[in-house]
Amino acid sequence: MSVDTPAQWAPLVAALRADAPIAVLEASERELKTLLARELAVPMDGGRIRAIAALQREIGFLLKYKSYAVKAASPLGYSVFLQRPGEGFSFQQHVTHKTEIFYILDVLPGGFVFLCDFADWQAIYNRESFLAWMNGAPDARYEQFRFVPQPGDVIVIDKLSVVHSVVGCVLAEFATVSTDMVDRLHDQNEGKAIPPEFTRAFFEDRIRRQAWPEASYRVRLTADGWTREQIPAHPIAGGHQTTLGNDERFDATLLRFDPKGRSAMMSQPDRAIALHVAAGSGQLLLGTAAEMSRPSPPSLDARAGDMFLVAPGAHYGFVNDSAAPLLVAEHRIEPKVAFI
Repeated sequence: MSVDTPAQWAPLVAALRADAPIAVLEASERELKTLLARELAVPMDGGRIRAIAALQREIGFLLKYKSYAVKAASPLGYSVFLQRPGEGFSFQQHVTHKTEIFYILDVLPGGFVFLCDFADWQAIYNRESFLAWMNGAPDARYEQFRFVPQPGDVIVIDKLSVVHSVVGCVLAEFATVSTDMVDRLHDQNEGKAIPPEFTRAFFEDRIRRQAWPEASYRVRLTADGWTREQIPAHPIAGGHQTTLGNDERFDATLLRFDPKGRSAMMSQPDRAIALHVAAGSGQLLLGTAAEMSRPSPPSLDARAGDMFLVAPGAHYGFVNDSAAPLLVAEHRIEPKVAFI
């Protein structure tokens, strides 16, 4: 346990960091969300703000082991998926209004995205022919909805009745909740075992070494086929910002700080913030507005792979004290949306 993390949370941290079946982990995750909802509902002083952030850093990602991937989640709905080659999500649609933004980090051999309306799925889906297509047989009915992405591609699922899958990719996901809320229409993973190499040590090593794209592109399926358009990066103090999506319920942003760069101070009065340090290292300046006005504001060490939770109303910023860029994925969402 970190000296910044209250001792009374130690049993929960241990349970959340243990390698466990999804059902066991999600029982502890519900306990964590209850704790956080209570903590975030009241004003905090700087010490409490930093304790919550340090708690999330100590927990790290919530590792949900599936046969085809490690789903590494945060309680606010931000996740990273490390998929196996040729394997991925079931072909699914949301059963409630859950928004997802997929940000492709890497594409393994044979990796693809599948996207179509449910009405199209009903018109073309046949289990035998679909299995044949998944095993390499040509079939134009399914191929029209298949897309081979590139690192940096952004795919948004923001409405119901969209059948989707991502296969053979490493990706970050910004979503309204951290748990699955889908109808599995074709589950190619059913009955498969969890790979023995899927452990916390395996994932944490991979996520700290994962390369992130230099540029981002919005991908859409239109009546004329797939389109790709670059998402501009806008200058900010100390670096650049790229907005991947700003659904009415959450914002998904990449912050890239130049070597020795320092950000402006930021704050969001009604949204909690998940901060994933994707690359580089530096300092997370964090506390109250009064603390941030000091010549040397309080801070927490931040390095690639770290995850922080910033309470609504807290003030924060970054200092890149290294000679390499500091990249942070930022997910802002109201707790009442994420903690359903």
